[in-house]
Amino acid sequence: MVASKRLSRSSRRPDPYAVVERQVDVGGHVLNYAEGPDNGPPLVLLHGQGSRWQDYAKVLPTLVENHHVYAVDVPGHGGSGRLAPEDYTNARVTAMLAEFLKTVVRMPAIVSGHSSGGLLALGLAAHHSPLVSGLLLEDPPLFSSVLPRAEKTTGAVLMRLAAEYLRDRPEEGFQRYYVERSGYFAFFGPFAPWLVRYSLRWIDRHPGEPLRISFLPLIVSVYFAGLVHYDPAFGVAWDDGAWYEGFDTAAALAVVDAPVTLVHTTWWFDKHGTFYSDDGVLMAAMDGDDRARAVELLGEPEVVTVKSGHLVHFERPKVYLDAVSGLAARAG
Repeated sequence: MVASKRLSRSSRRPDPYAVVERQVDVGGHVLNYAEGPDNGPPLVLLHGQGSRWQDYAKVLPTLVENHHVYAVDVPGHGGSGRLAPEDYTNARVTAMLAEFLKTVVRMPAIVSGHSSGGLLALGLAAHHSPLVSGLLLEDPPLFSSVLPRAEKTTGAVLMRLAAEYLRDRPEEGFQRYYVERSGYFAFFGPFAPWLVRYSLRWIDRHPGEPLRISFLPLIVSVYFAGLVHYDPAFGVAWDDGAWYEGFDTAAALAVVDAPVTLVHTTWWFDKHGTFYSDDGVLMAAMDGDDRARAVELLGEPEVVTVKSGHLVHFERPKVYLDAVSGLAARAG
């Protein structure tokens, strides 16, 4: 049985632009998703690690005008159920999503995946190809998230802290644990310690709510919006490499036969002339060699290079929307 609730696009828009949040049982697990009206070919959105479907809010109003959108909470995130720790592998989560496409979407769809969601989208296109009419890879860590290289990436912090959290089993929630230990606010220089103290007080005063800091750029609050309902066991699978059991990125890229758009962000490179920090940490999902390797394996993907942070669909929504539109035209 599917439960649902309607979420208005905007008070200025009529029902044809609303999305409905639903839940469906897939293999005994709850999968939460938002569905738009049937305004065109299906488009499935898969968010990145630590997030939820709502971080597509900036682009959803435009996407639902031309597509039948399904924005999914990846298992272990948002309103979707948590899995047994051993089930957090690309192969098993992809199989769940394939079942979702078969039973809910019920026709080939364009699949757009951001970051870790990109690896899930790739798994669908490679191993469940009849379900995928087009593949959009939004800044995915195609090779950089494989151990041991993954240990020297900016994304490793979340996974490491997830493992430490489950080891320590503190009474506090993971969001508070992360704020206190991640160094997330280091970009704000001398204000970082004050921001940590402010954030911890805010979390203590608003138990169970995602951190919101109104005087910082909105992307900060968007980042924290998903951590309250994030299952740290999902991160552990990346930290110990279990995520890749039964899945090989290069082999998957080589067998994709759907039209592909690969989005690569270069904000750090454009500012520093390298994708790496002074101590050798990869400050992006892909460096130039990763992009070149992916392009070679994919054959002839459309490559979109954008001066943006990692969350392109939020930071550069027009670029993302143009990428979806171009892919849709190629996918037919």
